[in-house]
Amino acid sequence: VTENPQKHQKYEVTVTFKDAPGGFEIAELVENYAADNCIYTTNRMAGATALAHYQPKFSLQKISDTVYRGEFYTDRPLNEDYYDQGVCLWNFFALSLGFQANSDKKSTYFKESIDDTVWKNMTEKGTTMKLVYHHQKRNYPIATWLDDETGFVSLGITTEEAQQRNIDLKDTFSVEVEIRRI
Repeated sequence: VTENPQKHQKYEVTVTFKDAPGGFEIAELVENYAADNCIYTTNRMAGATALAHYQPKFSLQKISDTVYRGEFYTDRPLNEDYYDQGVCLWNFFALSLGFQANSDKKSTYFKESIDDTVWKNMTEKGTTMKLVYHHQKRNYPIATWLDDETGFVSLGITTEEAQQRNIDLKDTFSVEVEIRRI
């Protein structure tokens, strides 16, 4: 996928951990795009096809032990003909943020997934949006209750979701995500 040389939909994301049981060595940001009008063949014999997806990944900069920052675009891929089927129209559908205490393959992967409803309301430069997610402390750094070769994926939940699941917020740490249009 070719990068759009004239990107202009730029955002800054600042992530702040509150009451986390330890630090994070790995901090990454993934831009998630799909081109719903572009289908390519994955196996000609079986007639298998797939929709085009593009997921560039970037490291977040560590500002302090509890704060990370990065930038992302919602118009990174260039709309062009990649599969000789017409111009692929890329749609940014989610921002994913991922954190791990260390590189141990059993280390829990703490993930926040933010859908496009957030930045669709952020049309003006300087607009900010704050989101808060919670993760259970017992899953840091490794979810010892999980007997698996690879680590557990902990998806951040909102305060309302934690209450619905009867999760005591005292047993969680929070991830505050601030997104600013720049």
